[in-house]
Amino acid sequence: MSFSNATPFAALDVPTTDHTGREVVIAIVKATFALKPNGGLTRADAPEPVRVNDECHELDNPTSSLRRFSDVCSEKRGTDVVVYGDAVAPRPVTKLDLAVRVKELTVPLRVHGERVFTSIAGSARIGAARPFERMPVVYERAYGGTADEMRIVESRNPSGVGVARRAADLDGRRAPQIEHPARPHTSFSDTHAPVGFGPIMTHWTPRREHAGTLDDAWMKTRMPIMPHDFDVRFNNAAHPALLIDEGLVPGDVIAVSGMAPGEPFAFAVPELGIVLRARFDASGTVTVRPPIDTVFIRPNDRLVEVVARKAFAQGRGRDLLRELTVDLED
Repeated sequence: MSFSNATPFAALDVPTTDHTGREVVIAIVKATFALKPNGGLTRADAPEPVRVNDECHELDNPTSSLRRFSDVCSEKRGTDVVVYGDAVAPRPVTKLDLAVRVKELTVPLRVHGERVFTSIAGSARIGAARPFERMPVVYERAYGGTADEMRIVESRNPSGVGVARRAADLDGRRAPQIEHPARPHTSFSDTHAPVGFGPIMTHWTPRREHAGTLDDAWMKTRMPIMPHDFDVRFNNAAHPALLIDEGLVPGDVIAVSGMAPGEPFAFAVPELGIVLRARFDASGTVTVRPPIDTVFIRPNDRLVEVVARKAFAQGRGRDLLRELTVDLED
């Protein structure tokens, strides 16, 4: 099968087997845009390639969160909106409120300066925060983590801080700095859901549960095909609060506040204007406009990645997929 890309965007064809066991070729197209100073997008001079692997935030840390995530999968549920960057204050502050707005949905965060636990009379309280002007918004600074030699794991965020067997174990240790404004983290007993804007690992909750039942029966009868109860949401890397079930279309507005100098920035999801053409021996040519299933915003780099994809059956017998083309609409 031949693959060609007649667009200015990055594109990749990935032959694989999908979760149903069907042999497919996935066409993945990534467009990279630069954020304008006053909002809006323009095509980036150096487009990002299609990423085939996850990239960790801390390379030498086995519990690191993700910095960037692989673009390779057969499909997603709706659209992932992922934001990876820093909280940026106009002057030194001890806390700063951030928000990502996607159409009518607003997801808030509150970022504190560095702070530690103090153990008093069987309880652990959080001390005052130090002032900051820039703070990474990463899961390492949110509630979560592991304790007691991995006997206790916050599966929703193993990278975080605040998990312990006893309050006394937290004395002098880093406290969570990133929280939901309506659910502040104040003591050892607080165990609210971890929050963030960045991508989550495949082995974190809830992604790992969406993989389905990986038991002995599956290993004996179905592996390496995914289980019958596999849920496509396993492929979604966004924090659950930023998984847009109904999907985004060109013109939908995304706004981010507190993660760049000056005013909040906003942009409309761009129209990529691409079509995928798949030519089969017997069926002829099928033309598809692939849905946008990922918007990855990188405020520190002033970049936005927009990904669209579609999986095509490789075919069999006399009706094989012979040619796959990424083209601009006429």
